[in-house]
Amino acid sequence: MNKMADNMEWENEAPELAKLEKKNPFTVPAHYFDELSERTQSLIFIESLKREGNSGFEVPANYFETLEEQINSRLTIEQLTANSESGFKVPDGYFNQLQSNIVAKTKSTKTVKLWHKPLFKYAVSACLVLASTTGWFANKQYQETKLRNTELAKEQLLYDIDESVILEYVQETQNTKTANVSDSEMENYILDNFSAHELSNSL
Repeated sequence: MNKMADNMEWENEAPELAKLEKKNPFTVPAHYFDELSERTQSLIFIESLKREGNSGFEVPANYFETLEEQINSRLTIEQLTANSESGFKVPDGYFNQLQSNIVAKTKSTKTVKLWHKPLFKYAVSACLVLASTTGWFANKQYQETKLRNTELAKEQLLYDIDESVILEYVQETQNTKTANVSDSEMENYILDNFSAHELSNSL
């Protein structure tokens, strides 16, 4: 009851204020709560920088001592460039004649015939002699290797023959040949039909 009386009392004392619409006079900016976390994080970061004593901006060494000289030199350069030309000039009609000049320089090439040079002739003949000698030597080596391989194959065939086969062959030949042969004829036959290598291997 007391509270109601107090409210009636101020309404009577301030009737204009009592006529105003009852609403909250405080408003929140648009998207306030959407951006609140980002703003909070950035404020925390700025405060941490302030605590560390690092403002985030640095001035180069001797910046303020040389600032006046830099400004004066820049002003002087700008005045000089404004009053004069750039300093570089291109001849008149340079780009119009550029392509024709390049074509003229490239077309005047000198052709050199190598065959008329004596050094080239000697080099070619030396290469031909070297190639033919190499081919002859390689062919000779090939023929010797082939001959050696055939001899080794023949010897291997002789080693592969079984002793019983050789004995049978000798007995057959002795049975078929009953004629008497002298020692000199036997030596001549052996020398004519067997090489020294075969005889030394058989011994």
